[in-house]
Amino acid sequence: MAQLRGAWDGRRRAVTLGMISNVIGALAAAGAAIAAWFTTMGQTDLTQWALILAGIGGVFVAKGTVILAIAESRPYAPQDGVLELQQRLTALENRLSSRNSGLVERFEQLEAEMANLRVRG
Repeated sequence: MAQLRGAWDGRRRAVTLGMISNVIGALAAAGAAIAAWFTTMGQTDLTQWALILAGIGGVFVAKGTVILAIAESRPYAPQDGVLELQQRLTALENRLSSRNSGLVERFEQLEAEMANLRVRG
């Protein structure tokens, strides 16, 4: 099974989830502020909703902050081992050298053809 790479591997996933948790907490806190404002400006009593949303927002922000703190305290360790990186580098070098030798061979053919054309001309 192929390993997932990019934004969803190890530390990056933790950072992403911590940020999402903080955004949800911020939205809940904003909802609490709006509910409190409606309570002070209007005739409706939304104090209970303001407290609920503030609690939810606080929990999500605290959880997101803890996730981010743990993710940032861990040292970054790439998923690929040194051996695999060396194999990839060797494969790249082999491809580049084969392409280079193909180009050199083609240039030599073109030079030979140009020399033949000069001799004939």
